[in-house]
Amino acid sequence: MIKVCNLTSVHARFDARIFQKECRSLSNKGYDVSLVVADGKGDAVVDNIKIFDVGIENNRIKRLFNSAKKVKDKAIELDSDVYHFHDPELIFTGLRLKKLGKKVIFDMHENVPADISEKEYIPVFLRKILSVLYEKLENYAVKRFDGIVSTRQSISDRLMKYNSNIKLVTNFPEIVPEIEKKESKVKTICFAGAIVPNWRHKEIIQAIENIDNVRYLLAGPADSKYLEELKGLKGWSKVDYLGLVPFNDVLEMYKKATIGVAIYIYCKNMDGKEGNLANTKLFEFMNWEIPIVCTDYRLWNEIVVEQEKCGVCVDPYDVNSISTGVKYLLDNPDVATEMGRRGRIAMVNRFNWQSQEEILFELYNNVVKN
Repeated sequence: MIKVCNLTSVHARFDARIFQKECRSLSNKGYDVSLVVADGKGDAVVDNIKIFDVGIENNRIKRLFNSAKKVKDKAIELDSDVYHFHDPELIFTGLRLKKLGKKVIFDMHENVPADISEKEYIPVFLRKILSVLYEKLENYAVKRFDGIVSTRQSISDRLMKYNSNIKLVTNFPEIVPEIEKKESKVKTICFAGAIVPNWRHKEIIQAIENIDNVRYLLAGPADSKYLEELKGLKGWSKVDYLGLVPFNDVLEMYKKATIGVAIYIYCKNMDGKEGNLANTKLFEFMNWEIPIVCTDYRLWNEIVVEQEKCGVCVDPYDVNSISTGVKYLLDNPDVATEMGRRGRIAMVNRFNWQSQEEILFELYNNVVKN
């Protein structure tokens, strides 16, 4: 069996992409899979996947250096055939493993140069410099790695000239075998994820302020300052904030949701107004037959409105646009139901993890053979 070792110094051990999808798929395919993490929860074996914990660092700077070094040392100790790493902090670890003659794959979850240029905690005058320096390092490293996994077509297009073995592997969800819907007397819109300004929660709450008989089911972690700002809105009386809840509670929310909202800002990490398929929210809603109100990115509009007809797209900065989109689906329940049905069919046929794991296997075959 070919020994594959996944490496992360940042993500949780049961991360949806790393463990639940990629590690499990590789293990089911017959690879001997291990995962090195830095979460302080100890070693374990889950679903035949060996998890090795190097301990947690809560400080960002210490994590950048100490956790990365510990992950590198554990990776070398495990002496695997293929190493698949998931964090920019581990680029030097990947380069070190290449020098030791190992096969190395870099899984690029984010467009890091773009992300750095928009990080608010980095002083403005430093962002451009750090973004350019990181991109130079990334280009240098990508040339030397055996394979690249990307979550955005823009990443693949940018790096293809440096490494031809690059594959777009999105975060499409696994197909829910059976859809269980629950009746609700009140119409509900729902969102599960980070409660941050980029997801336009303030604008959504303002948009439903004058819509009757609707609740906004909201689940996820929130910064206390931003949460207080939301609570001060007139429309907050229509919000059911659940906080950070187990995934099973999110599923219960999906079962009774009338509409799912995925309204994000235009930014570099989303390729401006183009959009990309890195975010899973659209496809989670489609999985559960929930019609969608989402940002009018060109790519999302092409899928949601033009091709699959499973929702409506709105301007994320325009409260009236958001309100009109929500109200249209609430006022036309038969249309909304049909949109949910079409979204489910599209997800089962096209936008599912099963389609993506085949691309991952193709990349691995290229790595192992060369």
